[in-house]
Amino acid sequence: KENTCQACGVTENLLNCATCTYAYHPKCLLPPLKAPPLPNNWRCPECVSPLNDIEKILDCEMRPTVADDNDASKLGSKQIFVKQVPEKEFLKAFKSNPRLRTKVNNFHRQMASKNSSEDDFVAIRPEWTTVDRILACRGDEDEKEYLVKYKELSYDECYWEFESDISAFQPEIEKFNKIRSRSRKSARQKSSLRDAVESKKKSKEFQQYEQSPEFLTGGTLHPYQLEGLNFLRFSWSKQTHVILADEMGLGKTIQSIAFLASLFEDNIAPHLVVAPLSTLRNWEREFATWAPQMNVVMYVGSAQARAVIREYEFYHPKKSHKKIKKKKSGHIVSESKQDRIKFDVLLTSYEMINLDTASLKPIMWECMIVDEGHRLKNKDSKLFLSLKQYTTYHRTLLTGTPLQNNLDELFMLMHFLDAGKFGSLEEFQEEFKDISQEEQISRLHTMLAPHLLRRVKKDVMKKLPPKKELILRVELSSKQKEYYKAILTRNYQILTRRGGAQISLINVVMELRKLCCHPYMLEGVEPVIEDANEAHKQLLESSGKLQLLDKMMVKLKEQGHRVLIYSQFQHMLDLLEDYCTYKNWQYERIDGKVGGAERQIRIDRFNAKNSSRFCFLLSTRAGGLGINLATADTVIIYDSDWNPHADLQAMARAHRLGQMNKVMIYRLITRGSIEERMMQMTKKKMVLEHLVVGRLKAQNINQEELDDIIRYGSKELFADENDEAGKSRQIHYDAAAIDRFKVNFLVLFFLSIDYLIVNKLGMKRPQWMMKRRMDF
Repeated sequence: KENTCQACGVTENLLNCATCTYAYHPKCLLPPLKAPPLPNNWRCPECVSPLNDIEKILDCEMRPTVADDNDASKLGSKQIFVKQVPEKEFLKAFKSNPRLRTKVNNFHRQMASKNSSEDDFVAIRPEWTTVDRILACRGDEDEKEYLVKYKELSYDECYWEFESDISAFQPEIEKFNKIRSRSRKSARQKSSLRDAVESKKKSKEFQQYEQSPEFLTGGTLHPYQLEGLNFLRFSWSKQTHVILADEMGLGKTIQSIAFLASLFEDNIAPHLVVAPLSTLRNWEREFATWAPQMNVVMYVGSAQARAVIREYEFYHPKKSHKKIKKKKSGHIVSESKQDRIKFDVLLTSYEMINLDTASLKPIMWECMIVDEGHRLKNKDSKLFLSLKQYTTYHRTLLTGTPLQNNLDELFMLMHFLDAGKFGSLEEFQEEFKDISQEEQISRLHTMLAPHLLRRVKKDVMKKLPPKKELILRVELSSKQKEYYKAILTRNYQILTRRGGAQISLINVVMELRKLCCHPYMLEGVEPVIEDANEAHKQLLESSGKLQLLDKMMVKLKEQGHRVLIYSQFQHMLDLLEDYCTYKNWQYERIDGKVGGAERQIRIDRFNAKNSSRFCFLLSTRAGGLGINLATADTVIIYDSDWNPHADLQAMARAHRLGQMNKVMIYRLITRGSIEERMMQMTKKKMVLEHLVVGRLKAQNINQEELDDIIRYGSKELFADENDEAGKSRQIHYDAAAIDRFKVNFLVLFFLSIDYLIVNKLGMKRPQWMMKRRMDF
């Protein structure tokens, strides 16, 4: 209570705390206060307690209750991990300190709501006590301190540690000393080096690598990757900005790292790599594997973390003897910030490019690499406008899908690379207005050839196991049909009968797409059922797709397969989590809410040898770019993307370098619904012929086509339920049909091998193959 002693409750002769509303009698304090303090300068025991500095409670564990320890029993016989605070003092403070009680209660609430299974949760991960990088040092030889960044912790959590405390991490200390000992050339030396390089390029023909370079420590490049490295080096020598457009899963990251490492061997740096946040950890890991000699800094995190990076990782400290400016030939020569750049490669995300242009733009970059370069297809995007302002000697875009919708987008990528050659979109459209003509295609290819290298898996990776996609058409459940009709007829009485919020029908297409996944995706449709078995039964029966998925997953689990499930919607992933939890299956999940560091941890957990994870739930956009999940051999596209290339990206997470098994891809499509019509429409975007670009002009969906998509299948939906013709068209999957999914693929695979042996190689068909062929 205010204006009363917190110890005895009396109101007279009180000492009021200067920082809070608490008051005490001097005699009630422990120990009692003999001399009165200065006015407005006294702080109560709670405010001066070290327990007020607790930032976070990490964990608690069960322990035997101490005899006669009443406070401990009130804490539920659990020990709270607190740094440098005696347990008795903590227990006493817990009883009297309301702020500490709040923190403890919050901690218990968070622990109760954790989804992780018990064997997954580790309060203090070993990585947090493992030195990742050393940023700076201070002190003399006798007592040296290092500013340490620990693994999986951000830069704003760096600490000064004595050398004796981190003596076990000598490689990191040696790497720091090596980086500190080398500094960039002076402005004069740098200029002369650039002149020498320029003259060498003009006077001598480009020398290519005949075999995998020795400075790459991660292994040996495949022949096509060596070709990619030489293409990038040749383009560098000719100052030609390029697109490396290899199909997803062929190692564009490795080729790019090899290219930057080759420039590093010629003392050419710094370089900028811009990539999606979800892939930055993988980039950092691949640099450490293939080019550990390079100083690679990842520039992401909070404003405070980025400030630490700029202070300690961007520049070498100024040298005292270079502060004096000298005059030579009328010019002032001094050590600039560009000459003091400390890193060789800066890894950053699209978001950081937009946020910290003021810090990154002044740097003169030797090479800029933009991963998932199709993000630059819109010239009005903030990323496009920001990166266009950067000073770069060479630019490279990495994308497995250089043409996604139309030629205009491809032109924008080329305009970003070479605005001089590809200056006017109108002139480009006029020149290639009839791309169906062979002469125009040939001319376009001639124009693109110096700027683009494209290889596909079937041409360069003969030993990569094949993939097969099956489109599985599924019936709507009775509940889905009821709500589908209600949405088409705008029957709000049905849509709001559970008393929930009214479903918005502003975007009918989106509501129908969600309904095809599961009716619980609609607002207020999911019932509250206490019984877990009944809830699971209702979950399955409400969705035709989930019923089929359940039958498939049981079979896949029995056969030892590992599965990736992709959906556009986070809510659908929530429902799939409920399904996996009920089945007691171990799983991982990645969507847009999962941070970069946590994403990599989950990927590593799934890819680990003898991993217990059966399936991985991913959102198509967040989990479909630049990550390696080649330990899975089955991909299920639960609901398709409007952009078919997004689904191709998702499939390539499993069908890529490192895959040892045949990959099966199952795409679930609800029959006679908006999804089936969408599938037909998106085929128009898949016309990628004649090496790279397709014969496709800009085609936007108009209102008439949109209405056609919405109405698709409605005639059959509103037909008489007893119509025998309608019943005969319905699709049902039993156990035998599920088994045939795999058999059909094996048949196709066998027949393709048979065709290759007889028709392509001209060999005689073996006797055993003739018998097997007759069986098939």
